[in-house]
Amino acid sequence: MDNVTHAAFGVGVFATYTAATGSPHEGSLAVAACVAAVAGAEWPDLDILARIFGGPVKYLYQHRQISHSIPLWFAASLLIAVITDAFVPGHFWRYAALAFAGTLTHILLDGFTTYGTRALWPFTNRRYRGDALFVIEPLYVILFIVGFAVIQTGGPYRATVYWLDALAIAFTLWRILLRLILGRRVRQWSAQFGDGREMKWRVVPTLFPIPHGYKYVLQEGVRFRFGSFTWNGRMVEEATVETATGPAVDYVLSETSVGRAMAWFAPMLFTKVDDDGRWTVVRLADASVRYFNFLPFSATVDLTIIAGGGYTVVNEGLRAQPVHIQKLWHDSFCALGDRVRLYIPSPRGYRSKSRA
Repeated sequence: MDNVTHAAFGVGVFATYTAATGSPHEGSLAVAACVAAVAGAEWPDLDILARIFGGPVKYLYQHRQISHSIPLWFAASLLIAVITDAFVPGHFWRYAALAFAGTLTHILLDGFTTYGTRALWPFTNRRYRGDALFVIEPLYVILFIVGFAVIQTGGPYRATVYWLDALAIAFTLWRILLRLILGRRVRQWSAQFGDGREMKWRVVPTLFPIPHGYKYVLQEGVRFRFGSFTWNGRMVEEATVETATGPAVDYVLSETSVGRAMAWFAPMLFTKVDDDGRWTVVRLADASVRYFNFLPFSATVDLTIIAGGGYTVVNEGLRAQPVHIQKLWHDSFCALGDRVRLYIPSPRGYRSKSRA
C-alpha cells in the first residue's frame, strides 16, 4: 500500500482514539500523539533502505519481511514512544499504544494486497496475501481529506470521525466480499479440470472496486489462462499461454540472483525463452500481475553458451511493478474481454551493466 494511505490511517488511529476517549485533539500532547500514530503506520516501509543500499534484488528479499514481523511490531512501537516521550514527556504508554495501533493498520493493509506480507514471522514463514486491495486505494485518502476539511470548518468532531471510520470499514469489507465471490466463481469453473492435474489460481484486484476491476489467472501445469470479469462477475478469458521450461530456465532459476529472487517472491511464475542471435534471453514475470497485454513485474536474463554446453550470465535485470492508471482504465473499461497476446517488458537499461 502507498505511504500516503498509510499516513492517513495513522491520523485515523489518532482521531478515533481522541473521539472515543475524549482526549484533546489540539495542543502539544495531541500533536505528539498524532505523530506517534503516524510514525507507527509508516515505519514498516523503512525496508526501502534495502533498495537504497542493496539494490532491487536485495529489496525484493526484504520487502514486507522482517520489518513487518511480530517482533518489530513491539520493538518499533516502544522506540517510537521513547522518542516521542522525549519531546512531550509523561505519556509513554499512550504513545506506544498509538504507535502499535498504527503499525497494525499498516500490516493489515499490506496483508490484503496481492503481494501480502510475512506478518507472523517467526511463528511461520508463510506470506499472507489477501488479494482484496490494490496497491493504491484513493478512496481512503479521499475520506481523510473530506474528514480534515469538515473538522477544520467546524463540523462535529466525534460524529465525523465515526462516520469516516464506518465508511472506510465498509469499503474494505466490500473489497473482501468481491474477492470472495469472484474467487468462488473461479474455483467452481476450475473444477471442470478435475482430472488430477495440478491447478493454481488467483483473483487479483486492480484500482477499481467493481467486478470488472478484478482479474484472474489459472495455472494448469505449464498452461496459464488469463482473464477478467464482466459487470455481473462472469469470467471472460483473454489469453492462454504456456510457460517455457528447459535447461536455460532451470539455470536462471537456480544460478542467477534475479532468477532466484523471482522464484522466491512471485506466487505464479511465468517464463519465456527467446534466441536473439547472440544470447539466449530468459524472461520471467509474475503472472498474477497484468495490465491488459503485458506482465509488468518481470526480470530478464541474457545467457551465453560456454564450452561443455553450460551457460554463463551476460546481463540480468529486474523490473519493478509500476502503477499505470491510464492502462488500468483502458484495461477495465475499454478492452474488457479482448483477446490479447501477452508480452514481458524488459527492465530499463538492463543491458547497460554487462557481466560478460
